[in-house]
Amino acid sequence: MRYVPLRPAFRVLEADADEMSEHYARTLSPAKVEPLEGGGRISVEDRHYSAGPFSIWAGMCHSGMKVTFSQPSDAFVLYLPHSSAMEIDVGRKRLLSTPGTAMVGNMEHFEKLTIHENRGHIGIAFDKSAMVGQLSQLLDAPVLEDIDLCATLEMDSAVGSRLAALGSLLWDCFDGAGEDRASTTATTHLFQAAMVMILESLPHNYSARLHKPMSPAVPRNLKRAIEYMVANISKPMSVADIAREAGTSVRALQTAFQQFKDTTPLNFLRQLRLEGVRKTLCDDANTLSIAQVARAWGFTHMGRFSAVYHDAFGQSPSETAKLHSRRGIGVAPSRPSDANR
Repeated sequence: MRYVPLRPAFRVLEADADEMSEHYARTLSPAKVEPLEGGGRISVEDRHYSAGPFSIWAGMCHSGMKVTFSQPSDAFVLYLPHSSAMEIDVGRKRLLSTPGTAMVGNMEHFEKLTIHENRGHIGIAFDKSAMVGQLSQLLDAPVLEDIDLCATLEMDSAVGSRLAALGSLLWDCFDGAGEDRASTTATTHLFQAAMVMILESLPHNYSARLHKPMSPAVPRNLKRAIEYMVANISKPMSVADIAREAGTSVRALQTAFQQFKDTTPLNFLRQLRLEGVRKTLCDDANTLSIAQVARAWGFTHMGRFSAVYHDAFGQSPSETAKLHSRRGIGVAPSRPSDANR
């Protein structure tokens, strides 16, 4: 493989199958790359730029190739094509991207790419932590489940044309002479705008929550259950404990949470605790350590807490504390009293 450095980037001029496998492992995810026609050499060009949790590239595959992923990737990707075709196998579904049809997906679910001759596109990758963090901000709540997002959209639609324009603008910000490149702050905001547009416009398992109106008044037993959770937030509790204190059965409690909160009782409890930790860490007046804050909100295993917090907000607890300390943003620590609305 011939790499030409383009700080902070590189350009691929030509590569064989093994070298392209290494290239995918370096930039997206470990994969096996094969020529589309057996025994042939792969002819590909790629200019690739990275910026923290984001990357952008312009690729042209002259010969065609198959890319089979050997392990999941913690990234979401947007493909904006301008020539030929590419197919992505996602479980039993196959997505097709041709000129005029963009593609967005959670790479964790990608199994195989089939890239046809003379395929050209701009690709943009967003680290999973960045996408989770953006969704968490939009929901103003932790993200407790994987984001199930794999879709195509027409580039002449309103959303498609805006994403295409945003992709072109981002590419122009990177692919120019050093003095002409946009600042890191500017490009970060553009990447964030692309994530917001994707999350608000394309279908995924959080779409209903993003656009759902305020829930109607909840039944009394559900209110009592939430009040019990809030009053005893630092103590261990089971679904049976919560149901008993709410004066209802476990099954009725689970049904009520599913109907009015779209989750389970224990997931809702975990959400309350995570939101409480985040609000406290964002408070300038907080003098407690991260471990003390976590314990005050009911987390007893620090390693597991850190992993759950990162999965929910796209950043570690220490990153939250440092970020808000630098910005001087204060959010008063409080029990989540509006949770029963």
